[in-house]
Amino acid sequence: MSIIYLRSPKNPATCWTMTRTTIPKSHHSLPLIMHILIIGGSGRTGQLTIEELLRRGTPTSRDDVRAAFRADVPDVVIVTLSAPRASDSPFAAPISPPRLMADCNANVALAMKEFGVKKVVILQAFGVGNSWKNMNCALQLLMKKSNMIYQYEDHNHTDREVRASGVDFVLVRPARLVDTDAQNVKLWPQDGKGVPLMASISRVSVACWLVDAAERNDWDNTAPVITN
Repeated sequence: MSIIYLRSPKNPATCWTMTRTTIPKSHHSLPLIMHILIIGGSGRTGQLTIEELLRRGTPTSRDDVRAAFRADVPDVVIVTLSAPRASDSPFAAPISPPRLMADCNANVALAMKEFGVKKVVILQAFGVGNSWKNMNCALQLLMKKSNMIYQYEDHNHTDREVRASGVDFVLVRPARLVDTDAQNVKLWPQDGKGVPLMASISRVSVACWLVDAAERNDWDNTAPVITN
């Protein structure tokens, strides 16, 4: 696997990462070699996603080494971008434009169509889109009365931009993120019906599932809610 890091000169905190990984032969409907572009690779979940791609890669052939010396059009894009805040607290004030994620993903979709890339996997959150109605009312109130609502508004703009773009997508909506070990991932309906109040999922579980969604086409054009 080869990795190329490209940092934005306007926002050094934003990291674009291109990786090259070998896909297991069991996924016979997809190419055995995939190029995956990650946007937002400097964040915590983005870094874990890169680690998972590295774990699955098999950089043992001469062709893999040669690939590190040339850029290539990705097969799939993974976006783990989140809007920067004044601190790591989810309640901290945003320090980015209100449509950072929406505009970034809109630009990604345009570039994908230009270069013939068909699929994007985007990290969002439980409560985005039609899953909002099935989020517990206490959590809804917390979101509305805190700075977290700005992230949710940006995610909702992203949802609309990506669906209107015409590219294949997987909008991944994890429950509350925690820093625990990887566990089995449970998928819920796209509207999040039945998700428990205290549901959570580890960041490393999310990272693994993002790569699964990139490698496989089982969840294309869906927006599943995921928990442990």
